[in-house]
Amino acid sequence: MPGYGARFWADRTANSRRRTYPKFKGVRNADVVVIGGGLTGCTIAHVLAHGGLDVVLLEADRMAAGSTSGSLGAALPQPDAWFRAVEKTAGVRVARTAWKEARKSSRDFAQALKTLGIKCDLQSSTLTINAKDADAAAALKKEQVLRRAAGVETPWLSGQAARAALSTDSAGAIRLTDAYTFDPVRAALGLAASAEKGGAKLFEQSSVRKTTFTRKYADVVLANGRIRTRGIVVATGEPGSLFGQLRRHVTEMDGYVVVTAPMPAAVRRETGARNTVLTESGDDARWLRWMPDDRAMFAGGLSKRVPVRQREKAMVQKTAQLMYELTLRYPAISGMPAEWGWAEPVVSTPDSIPWIGPHRNYPFHFFAMAFGWHGDALAWMAGKAALRYFKGDARREDDVFSFARYL
Repeated sequence: MPGYGARFWADRTANSRRRTYPKFKGVRNADVVVIGGGLTGCTIAHVLAHGGLDVVLLEADRMAAGSTSGSLGAALPQPDAWFRAVEKTAGVRVARTAWKEARKSSRDFAQALKTLGIKCDLQSSTLTINAKDADAAAALKKEQVLRRAAGVETPWLSGQAARAALSTDSAGAIRLTDAYTFDPVRAALGLAASAEKGGAKLFEQSSVRKTTFTRKYADVVLANGRIRTRGIVVATGEPGSLFGQLRRHVTEMDGYVVVTAPMPAAVRRETGARNTVLTESGDDARWLRWMPDDRAMFAGGLSKRVPVRQREKAMVQKTAQLMYELTLRYPAISGMPAEWGWAEPVVSTPDSIPWIGPHRNYPFHFFAMAFGWHGDALAWMAGKAALRYFKGDARREDDVFSFARYL
């Protein structure tokens, strides 16, 4: 095993194989400054730069080295949420719009990767939400009824059909199209290169100390310089110390991920279809996707953030538990080792719909954070919404993802 804490995507594209960007120094102006060089930040920088804006992207570490390198690598046609919970908390309009925008964004994101020719192992897939027993199926059926009543396409798969496709216990499932799997690190690096071709200036090892603003402009302050701008995109995944006031608007958890050794043909025959991302009904769902080289990625085990001194012990326990659970679903995997295992920060919101948009207490700022387990598809929607916002052309639908739905 490469070691507890090693991340599959990061190891697959090691630092020595990545382009190095300079560290920001000096004073300059820009139309928009993007803070964060993960998949979301690189996607937004690409959209803004090709939308005609002068863009600077600042990454505190290396491009795609943070949560992007530990993500699922799946663009899925729905938010990381349950429709019934969003409808109850925020209303049917918010839920319906969020689901439809997520599906469109998943398709558009995949098309952009294809059009740009980014080599990131992009594959068309489906999303299957499985109900393992009769009680889970009854609850999932209610979810389907609510979605269909709101005009959201939600096909049902019978238990027999689901068992045949998945090769695991099932009493029924929801199966959605317009899902995609890909290598998130290579996708982010490709989008960063495209943003640069569009005129964006990219910087690594450039940590932002603070942002300040007046009625006319904002300043992004770094250790070795300052950028004056009228637009700041915060694509850091979570508020962090820069925007601590917003911590009350997010839920910060730890999730865990394992990637198996390559599966021999005899095992592959016992593990069902490989053209789907598999999850489950329930609040603490597990996530299964198939990887290059016939590996399986299995994720889940959400828990409260673990103190630093306890993280290694928690990682060992949680990843071992995930491998055990994977063998319960697919006994043929029993005895196979996990070659990667890591903890992944999972940041969400009270209704599990991401924060994408402005906040009244931060003029000139546009936030794109708290995407949960699988917000990759919504990175494209965030880029388009940011472009509309900075060009004064925001749509009513954009408010569904912004702080405006509560504030």
